[in-house]
Amino acid sequence: MDGQFICKSGDPATHLYFLQEGEVELISETGQFFGRIPQGQSFGEAAILKGGIRGASIRASGDVVCKVISNDQATDLLTSYSPLLVVIMEALLLQQAMNNAVKHS
Repeated sequence: MDGQFICKSGDPATHLYFLQEGEVELISETGQFFGRIPQGQSFGEAAILKGGIRGASIRASGDVVCKVISNDQATDLLTSYSPLLVVIMEALLLQQAMNNAVKHS
């Protein structure tokens, strides 16, 4: 639904989302709009990390349909291809989180 928050900055990251219809807006911790994610893309990748935290709020822009995958399902999917993928993804996401923290300090 238009304007509805799907997740909020600082929330535990428990699900990964694939945007099947519509688009969402990225909202900073201070409430500022800073980007859009279009149909066909994903968001919430921090869910792959156990104990991951949302770095931004996600707000629906119009009608939105998402496929939702829990962090356990995402880990199982990656592990089914190669256990090494989980380690690689966790390392990349931690690096991204550290880079984002440096940018905002």
